[in-house]
Amino acid sequence: MRAARLAAPVLVAAIMAACSPAPEEDAMDTLPSIDEVVAVEAPYDPEADAHGALDAAFEAAAANRTRVLVKFGGNWCPDCRIMAGMLEIPVIAGFLEAQYEYVAIDVGRYDNNMDVVARFGLEELEGVPTIIIATADGEIINTGTAAEWRTARERDPHDVLDYLRRYAASPVPERATRAETRRPEPDQ
Repeated sequence: MRAARLAAPVLVAAIMAACSPAPEEDAMDTLPSIDEVVAVEAPYDPEADAHGALDAAFEAAAANRTRVLVKFGGNWCPDCRIMAGMLEIPVIAGFLEAQYEYVAIDVGRYDNNMDVVARFGLEELEGVPTIIIATADGEIINTGTAAEWRTARERDPHDVLDYLRRYAASPVPERATRAETRRPEPDQ
């Protein structure tokens, strides 16, 4: 009888836990709609040392066992500013901070930091924002989907969080392109 009384609260707790939504499901419920997302006025610093920031991100990713997320864009671009706003939503920002080393790199009107873009094996960008996710060793994980955020204004914060979750745990593709994890040496 005493054992039954002791087991009852444990059984009730187990049933409640099994029926409760997972914390991630609760987080998805707190995301705003795209209409509620506030665009960031100037998410990119055109004067920032983009190579230095990227070098630091790869080093931190190696130390923290995280991935590197690079967002190329420009302050003139409404989709870039909306994407920046979505990345600042607390649930998304918390996941981004826990799983990635994040770098926002200004490309102006495709006339700034294009040498940083080249570190990822790209001669040009298909549009902005372009998001590249790489391992600490520079292996690009999201090959083929990097430019899909060019229409961020038409996307939903749920899409962003799903995308970040997918690539935080994705295996490296067999023939992954490798980015240069260190600033290229200047030509002699």
